[in-house]
Formats: sequence, structure tokens, C-alpha cells
Amino acid sequence: MPVSSLAIVPDFLIAVLAAWLGASVVSRNPRDYPSRPFAILTALLALWGATRVVRALSSAPPVRDTVLSVEAAVAATLPAALLHITLALTTGRRWPPARRAALAVAYAAGLLVGALSVADRAQPIAVTPPYRTLAGLPGPALGWGWIGLRAAIMALAVWWAWRAWRGAPPPRAGGGSPGAVVAAVAAGAVSGTATLLLNALGGPVWVGTTLIAISLGLVAYGVVAQRLLFAPGVARRSLSYSLGAGLLTALYVALLLGLERLSRGALAIETPLVTALALVLTIALFDPVRERARAFLDRDAAQRERVYRRLLRALGDELLTSQRPEAAVGPALERLGRALGTGAAAVIAADGRRVAAYGAELGPASPVPIALPLRAGERECGRLLFGPKRSGAAYSPAETDLLRNAAAFIAASLHLAEHQAAQAAALDALTRERAALRSREVALAEALARAEPAPPAPGEGLRVYALGPLRVERGGERIRQWGGAKAGTRQAEALFAFLYDRAERGVAKDEALEVIWPDVPLDRADLAFHRTLGGLRRTLDPDLKRAGDSTAIVYHNDRYRLDPALIGWSDVARFEERLAAAGALADPAAALAALEEARALYRGDYLDDCPFYGDSEWVEERWGLLRGRFVDLLLALAERHEARGDRPSAAAHFREALAVAGDDCPRADAGLGRLGLPV
Repeated sequence: MPVSSLAIVPDFLIAVLAAWLGASVVSRNPRDYPSRPFAILTALLALWGATRVVRALSSAPPVRDTVLSVEAAVAATLPAALLHITLALTTGRRWPPARRAALAVAYAAGLLVGALSVADRAQPIAVTPPYRTLAGLPGPALGWGWIGLRAAIMALAVWWAWRAWRGAPPPRAGGGSPGAVVAAVAAGAVSGTATLLLNALGGPVWVGTTLIAISLGLVAYGVVAQRLLFAPGVARRSLSYSLGAGLLTALYVALLLGLERLSRGALAIETPLVTALALVLTIALFDPVRERARAFLDRDAAQRERVYRRLLRALGDELLTSQRPEAAVGPALERLGRALGTGAAAVIAADGRRVAAYGAELGPASPVPIALPLRAGERECGRLLFGPKRSGAAYSPAETDLLRNAAAFIAASLHLAEHQAAQAAALDALTRERAALRSREVALAEALARAEPAPPAPGEGLRVYALGPLRVERGGERIRQWGGAKAGTRQAEALFAFLYDRAERGVAKDEALEVIWPDVPLDRADLAFHRTLGGLRRTLDPDLKRAGDSTAIVYHNDRYRLDPALIGWSDVARFEERLAAAGALADPAAALAALEEARALYRGDYLDDCPFYGDSEWVEERWGLLRGRFVDLLLALAERHEARGDRPSAAAHFREALAVAGDDCPRADAGLGRLGLPV
């Protein structure tokens, strides 16, 4: 590789590392205040590295001049950004006035020089001509002064980071975030100063950029391994997912490029057909593939949370059960640590387990000015530990009272978490017992069904009219209220239609939830299903004392089925019976009468206005089958009237068959042609 190509490798690494670090921290920890100045610093570094790469590779003078001015403007604000992230990591949000003033001066100077660099590209602030003079200062003096100011800003950042590290408790083996901050800031300051001096003296700038790339590597190490900006587990997952996604993306792009090249050579076309189709498929399949991959990677977590979700459904109060109680301990500890400026804090359970931690790890030899017991009633369930402040100041009485209140809150959260875990285990055991009881109930119901007498004769059960708008009658009275006090009548009617249509195939609960409660959260939809099922059972069996005693709807092999004996008569069964009888009768008049009776039963499409279920995909198959049978019925009526010489009736039935079939019925067209009538 030539020297010119080797020289841009550090710039390329700076752009890539800065972009990855900034995007990873901001996307995974957006609410943490240090993430914002870190995003500013990494964005500036990524832009700076990218402009240097473009300037080295571009052969167009206008492009080189433009990126050079952008590079100078970005470089002018980088020391202020380094000072900003140092303050955010070592001081939190409460900065002394002197530090606020220093940061404001650093940003103001950087923005002013950056604006001048963009406005007048021909006269930059430099130590060698061409250079700018300002307020009577010669160009070299102004250039060296600007270099000195930036070096002083970076040295100030190193000083503040070192003071914060000296005031923090010493970390255990493996290090901690204060030391990582000092190392990263010092490396950035040294490499930045080296780059400034080499650039001013005409030396090999790639040496300084290599040092900057190395310092970014130290920052990446601090983020991934030293709890800098977010937890190590999150950082490691971020690194793994980023590398995995990057490799998959690279393979995908390489595959597309290869296919595009092969297709152009094989088809002799220049249109990027494969790329266009791949883009469409990527847009269409991205979300489903991502969700399936997430579900595959998170299978263990879903298994662990299943019992807890059952407990949440049993409690039923979303506001109080939106998160686990112990989940509030970590954020509360972090907020306290940042507000008080402490270097380390931890919550230790009674069994020695570390429930939550903030800042540096507290070891057995670490100084702990604040150690409060966590008491739940008479029992001690752990300890709250707070290390020294970063500033070295002692905790005030007001801050100590605040920590006592925090200890009471954390103790209550841990106590509640223990109770909920016990309740979840008890609920799991109850669920297993209920499943065993349900299997015995099903076995008993089947035995009773075998011992019961024959079902009542037709007419004694429900009369179901499903060809057209759904109507169900009992004893000559139409059923209008399907649900109970806690179940909607439309949902109960839809559930009855589903059970009636599926007959012996039965209905799984998930199928009913998908059709009737598609946009309702799973726990609420599950509760609504069981309430609706109970209301429907009482509607079908008015004398029912308990929903569990109902035989109208039975549960077997994970499916719910409607008792066939419940239906005394249905227009669908009668319709099919009359059609079969018409085909078997030898007497033309009797066959025509059977067809006319079947025609009168067909009031409209199957389950035409049934809520929820009538528009679902589950009903489409039988809906199409019955509509086809109805077209066959109309054609048979037309042909029989034609054979009898009744041309008006024959033509009317042919035209009706054509309309129902959507103007696509060759037999009807042929029949009208035989009658000499227009189609």
C-alpha cells in the first residue's frame, strides 16, 4: 500500500470509531446527560476524520478547498467538546460558575474561529503564510496563540479529570469509570496537542492522527469494559450486535452486488433490476425478520417473564403493576448518585447479592461514609452503601436525611418484590392444579355426555339463521343480548358465530383473540375472552348456576366446541338438505319445489352482518362454498323452468346467477343465448 494511502488509515479509523461510539451511546442511553456532550464530541470527530479522508482522496480543487475549511472549523470546536464531556463525566449537571465560564469561553472561541475559517478560506489562522492578522496581531503570533489556547483547554480537561479521579474511592482490580475517564481524556489531549504542533510545524500529521485513533480505542475500551456511559453488559451487547449487524449488512450488500453483476451479464441489460427488487423486498421484510430475530434471541427472557405476566393479569391494575418493584431500585440509585455527586453506591441484599450499583465498584476495603440498613418491618433485607463524593466534601445532614428516605423506599421495593415473587410462584402452582382439574372436568363431561339420552328432536333447540344476517331464536324468541354484565354482546355474538361455523373442528383461544380482540394487549384480551365465554355460556343456558358446569360449550384438546345438540335447526343444514333432495328426486315437480324451498332459505351471504367474525378470513372458505352452491341452485332452477317452457322465470334465474357470480358464469350466458335474450 502506498504511503499516501497509509496516511489516511488513521483518519478513516477516527471517522468509523467516532460514528460507532456516538451512535451506540446515544441510541442505547439517550436520557443520560453525559450522552449528549459525548454525542457532540464523537460527531465532530467523525466529521473531522471524514473531511480529512475526502481531502486526501479527492482530485477536485474546489472540493478540497471546501472540506479543508470544514475541517478547520470542526477542529476549532473539538477542544471545547473534550472539555464539555470531561465536565459531564466528572461533575454531573451542577457545575461551579468558574467551570461554566471556562466552557463558555472555549466554545465561543472555537465557534468564532470556525466561522472565520469558513467565511475566508484564503486567510486561515496559521503560523505560516498565508495567514490571517487580527487586531494588529501578526499572523504567526495569532496562530501560535490559537494553538496555545486549544492546548490550554485540553490541559484543563485533563486537570479536572485527574482531580475527580483523586477525589473518587480507589477502584478494585479491573478498574472503574474515573480512571477510564482520566486515561481517555489524557490520551485525547496529548494526541490533539501533538496533531496541532505537527500541523503547524509541517511535520507528518499522520503521527498525531494515529495517536487520536489510539485514544478513541481507549474510549471504546472505557465504554465497553469500564462502565463508562453505560453498563458493561449493555456495552458488550452493543458491540456484539453492531459487529453482527455490520457483518450481515456487508454480506448482504456483497451478495446484491454479485447478483447485480451476474444479472447484467446474463441478461445484457443496464437497468439495476435486481437491486430494485431487493430494495422492495428488504423494505417489506425488514420488520418481520427483525421481530423474529429478536424473539429468537430473547427466548429465555420470555420464558422467565411468563409466570410474572400471569401475576400481572391476575392483579389487573396496569398502573401499579407496569414494572417489577426491584426494577425501580437501579434508576433511583443512579439518580441519587448523580444528584449528590458520589463516586460509588450500591444496594446489597441480605444474602450478599448485589441488587444495584452505581459508579465504581465498592469492595470490602473501600471507604463507605454512608451505610444504611434496609428494613422492611422488623426484618433487615439489605444495606444501602454510598461512597465518598467526587469532590471530597462530606455529606450534609439534609443529604443524609434524603438517603434515609431513599433507604426506606428501596427496602419497601425489595420487600414488595419478594412478596410478588412468592405470589407468582403460588399462581404458577395454582395454574397447574387448575389445568389438572380442567382435564378431569373434560373427562367427566365426556362420560356424562355418553350417558345422557339422545338429543332433543329438531325444533326443540336453537334455530340458527346464518344465510344472510345472523339470527338465533330460542322458543320462537330472537336472542338479542348475547353477553353478560362484563361481556360485550357484539363480542359474544362473534364468538358464537365462530363456534357455530367451526363445528367439530373447534376454536382455539388464540384464534378467537386474533379475530375479536386483534388490537388489545394480550393480558387484557385473555381476560376479555374468558369473560365473554362465561357470558355466552349463560346466554345459551339461562338456568346455568356456574360457568364451569356448562355443557353448551366444552373445552377439549385446547379447543372450545359448541355442543351439536344445542342446535335444533339451521338454515344452512336445511339448505344443503333441500339441494341434495332435489338431486335425488325423480319427479320434476317435487325436485323444483325442493329447489324453490332452498332458494327461499338463502337470504344473503353467509353470516353477512356478523360482527368481527363475518369479515374475517376464517369465514371466507365456507362463504365462497355456499355462494357457489347458491349459483348452482339458481342455474338448476333456470334450466328446469326453461325445460317447462317458462321463459320469464328461466331468464330471471339466469340473470340472477350471472349477478351473483360477478358476470362470470358461462352456463348463464349460454342459457340466455338459448332463450334469445341479451346477456
